[in-house]
Amino acid sequence: MKTPQKKVLCIGSMGKDIFFPVNSGTVIDSKEGKNEIKQFCFRYGGKVHVEDRFSALGGCACNVSIGLARLGIDVTAFGNIGNDHDGEWIRKMLDNEHVDVSKIKVVQKSNSDMSVIIVDTNTGERTIFVNRDVGEKLVIKAEDISGFDWCFMGSLYGKDIKKNMQIIHDELSNTKLKLAYNPGGKNIKQDEDIVLDLIHHASIVFVNKIEAREIVSKFDLGYPDKELLDEQYLLLTLREHMKDPKSVVVLTDGRRGAWVYDGNNIYHTNTIDKPVLDATGAGDAFASGFFAGILYELSLDKCIRWGSVNGDRVVDYYGAQKGLQKCDIIQSRTKLFVVENKKIK
Repeated sequence: MKTPQKKVLCIGSMGKDIFFPVNSGTVIDSKEGKNEIKQFCFRYGGKVHVEDRFSALGGCACNVSIGLARLGIDVTAFGNIGNDHDGEWIRKMLDNEHVDVSKIKVVQKSNSDMSVIIVDTNTGERTIFVNRDVGEKLVIKAEDISGFDWCFMGSLYGKDIKKNMQIIHDELSNTKLKLAYNPGGKNIKQDEDIVLDLIHHASIVFVNKIEAREIVSKFDLGYPDKELLDEQYLLLTLREHMKDPKSVVVLTDGRRGAWVYDGNNIYHTNTIDKPVLDATGAGDAFASGFFAGILYELSLDKCIRWGSVNGDRVVDYYGAQKGLQKCDIIQSRTKLFVVENKKIK
């Protein structure tokens, strides 16, 4: 395959993740608004023994940029790090993966962002404790994003969220820049007007089912709640609000797999039924594989397979990067996934 000549900028969080695998918690079924969730609980005042721990890069900007770089894409990571040891480690790890680090900003007298991730070894599901310092101070300027063909953007944080999103919006409106957008739950809840506007301008939207339900509910279309459980309804409604005639919506739902809608067909693939060591970064892994397929101008069913292979391999390791694949391996494993295609009338 011919390597794409497109230049991609990945904007979002970056930091250090520390993983604590445990098997002594209690899982409780509960609800969060309209969404059914599970809680992983520990005894108050207890002490939990952790036999081992692992460290890895974390954050959307790191995860997706490394995923793209391993698949041969010219990619630049953009975010904040502190002027500390962890910041230097983050930059070095990205550089070792052939990710351009020239846009990373060092914030003086600040700590790099860090997360502690509690992983349930029985299921691979995790609970993340996040400490953001420099990530909250990210400031985006027009010159930071000029000269790129694509921008992949995850959640943004801090007091300059609206200004930063407006800069992205203006660049999309006034240049040929294209947006692959993965809006996070916090932005959806707190900055819905800008999130909806960026979805309107995006060429690819990546959401999990909970995020999709949150977004679609804000369109206030008057449909009953049961519609928000239907993947087809979520996909069609999201894409109706995107102006690019070639836009694509990607919806994931954990072990149930992924759905993709391009305005004509809905594609679906299941995950492989197997033990999961750690689910952290599986969504980013799918996004980087799928997005790389788009940049290689592959058919959508192949893009889905690329994303599925990446997601499938990442959950075999702690952290969001070790399982990310290179082109030769990802192509050899695509036959493991069956993609169903449903024509929408």
